[in-house]
Amino acid sequence: MNILFLLALYAFSSIGFARAEGGCPPGQYPIGGQGAMACAPLPQGSNQQQARPSGKWIKTWGAIAMGSIDSVTSYGVTTGKLSKAEAEVDALLRCGSHGETNCQIGLSYRNQCAVVAEPHVNDKPFSEGYSTFIGASTVQKASDIALNQCNQANKELAGSKCAIVYSACSEPIFRKFDGT
Repeated sequence: MNILFLLALYAFSSIGFARAEGGCPPGQYPIGGQGAMACAPLPQGSNQQQARPSGKWIKTWGAIAMGSIDSVTSYGVTTGKLSKAEAEVDALLRCGSHGETNCQIGLSYRNQCAVVAEPHVNDKPFSEGYSTFIGASTVQKASDIALNQCNQANKELAGSKCAIVYSACSEPIFRKFDGT
């Protein structure tokens, strides 16, 4: 019996350890043939449910209106409106809130940042010059463009230098779904 036991022990010790999945790490299975072996991930079950979005982002509008009364420039500005028309009406109302009757839309913008650059002479606003309204992806980009255009448009004014007098971005609004 000892000889049978020793033979069985020798037989089992000379056989290599069996590996599950052909020697691949957990979560993978063997692929290939004719001496070439590789491992591939096990397919995921298709019964997993995709995550549902909890809401959506709504892009908003902004507008800038400009008018003047007694040679003093006045601006009406608004952001966060759901339509272009709503933004423009609100900007015009804000512009005319001090009695200005000549307010006009200078810029309407959606999902952007906007700035106003106006000329200054001796560090005071110069209402006879050309103001510039610019919309861009960031306040910095809009400011760079607006200052350049404003300075070019007012280069004939002695001692003028343009400055940013307004900047804002129309931020999107997150609206949650009602759960149905």
